[in-house]
Order: sequence, then C-alpha cells, then structure tokens
Amino acid sequence: MRAAFAALGIVLTSSIGSASLAGPYNPVAQAAQSKLAAQGFDPGTLDGVVGTKTTAAIAAFQQKSGLPQSGALDPATLEKLGIGVSASKPVADWIAVPTQEEIDKLVSAKNDPARAYSNYQPNAAAAGLSLPGAAILAAMNQSADIYGSRRAGEPKHTDQGYQYTADCLKTNYAPTDWSDITIHYYCQMSKPRACYTYALSGRSTPAGLKYQRPAAYRGCAAGTLKEAADFIAFVPKTQPLVFQYVMFGQTHAFDHEQEQAIINAFYGVTNPADKAECKAKRPRRTEDPTDGTHCLVSKIMTPRLAGKGD
Repeated sequence: MRAAFAALGIVLTSSIGSASLAGPYNPVAQAAQSKLAAQGFDPGTLDGVVGTKTTAAIAAFQQKSGLPQSGALDPATLEKLGIGVSASKPVADWIAVPTQEEIDKLVSAKNDPARAYSNYQPNAAAAGLSLPGAAILAAMNQSADIYGSRRAGEPKHTDQGYQYTADCLKTNYAPTDWSDITIHYYCQMSKPRACYTYALSGRSTPAGLKYQRPAAYRGCAAGTLKEAADFIAFVPKTQPLVFQYVMFGQTHAFDHEQEQAIINAFYGVTNPADKAECKAKRPRRTEDPTDGTHCLVSKIMTPRLAGKGD
C-alpha cells in the first residue's frame, strides 16, 4: 500500500526554486521531511517549513547520496527522494482501489510512525501513499454530474451546486488537517457530505461528541446519525471504498504530485503553471495561495497543514 516511487521526470516551475521552500509552508517540503525521516534523517517536525533541522537533514541526505551538499530541495535532491512535482502527469490508478479489509488495516494502528495513513501526527515518520487516481477522478465526476458542482459552462453545472463546492472549499471548519485531494473530492458532494461534516463537528452526535473519521463514516452509513439519508443514498451505494480511502488520510498521507494531477484533471486545467488558467478554472481552498499558483504541486500555503491525531 505504500507508494512506489520511480525516478520521475520532474517539471519545474518558477515557484519550485529552492528559495521558495525556505520559510513558508510548502507541501513539497513536508513530503521531503517525511521521506527524510523515514530514511533515518531528522528534519524536525514534519510541518512543511524548511528550518535549520530540515536543512541539516537535507545536507546529510545529499552527502549520503553523492549530491552537492547545498541543504536545498533542488531538482536532483527531490528526484533522489522520489518526490515528483509535475501537476500535468496523466491520471491513472497508481494503486488499485483498496479493499475494505485493507482500509480497516490502514486505520487500525494509531500513532504508528511507520504507517503514514493511520498516523495523523505532524511528526509522523512516513507518508506518500499512492492513490487510485482514475477511480477518484471518476467518483468526483459522478458527484459533480449529480450535484451540479462543475463550474459555469460545463455540462450539468448548476449555480447552486457550484456555489456549494466553492463555499465548502473556503470553509473555516478545521480544514488544515485535510489534504488537497480530500477537500476537493469531498466538496463535490453538496448533500451527502452534511452527515459526515456534522459528525466530525459534533453537530449531529450524542452529547456533541466530535467523531473521528472512521466512526463518522460508520455512523452515517448505518443511518444512526442525523442527516444520514442523503449520505446512505449516495456514498455507500456508489463509492464507499474511494470515500474511505480519500477521507481517512490527512495532510501528507498522500503523494502530492498525484493529488494535484487528479484535481487539475477534474477542473480541466491543462497548464497548471498558467496562473490565469488556474485562477479561471480551479476554485481555491482557504489555505491556497491567491496568486494563481494553487494548481501546482509546489505552492506556498497559509496556514500550514498538519494532522491533528484523530
């Protein structure tokens, strides 16, 4: 289930230069920290910010790998770490859709630093799970067709459906532990998502208890929580395994390059480096940059994303 990283032809843009990774939060920096930690180098907290400990870990990795010891996440270092940054790669099922047994196993062991998917702590040692990309894209398209969440001018668009999606992406409800693919996938479901959101926030649960993600899914699918009818009518019948795999992972659990390829394909972004096209076609999440670079894998985001340990 772990991502199998091959040597990738990395497409670099002006926003991926090493200087852009020094200081602000960047998902590529977070992925690099995860990979470094998994190989025994100590980058400090996996927070997506390149500080002194991360720079030292990069330099140590470069020395071991026979690379110039710049301490920067240059293209050669990213390639050696197995981190790709192209957002234009064709979408594929990089893994098969996991079975229910595999998903249950992934979420069964909390706080295990060897299991990125089940460990949501910001200092988890492993990350970068591959995605069933074609299946996720198909699920997003299915949701968009039913709930009208595509942008204006696209087939089956409705103003209400698109507005629900845009508003969902701009939510202030604790989105900083959600990866990009998680929130974009989820926001297409204007009606079924209500039960799940209410369960996570405690709005529909006994005594206002905030459910963890697997428990929220089980409660909504079983019909034991409020607003479950729309959830039951769509999610368990059409995409239960995709929903669980995408929704249960947080922040740096997934391969960022794969995430952005799926999202850009869904919104019809043909050149992610074109800021005008990115702004016109892909709605922003709250934490995204405002300069049209939010379609890129390497982007400066604020605030930083970090798992919350649920």
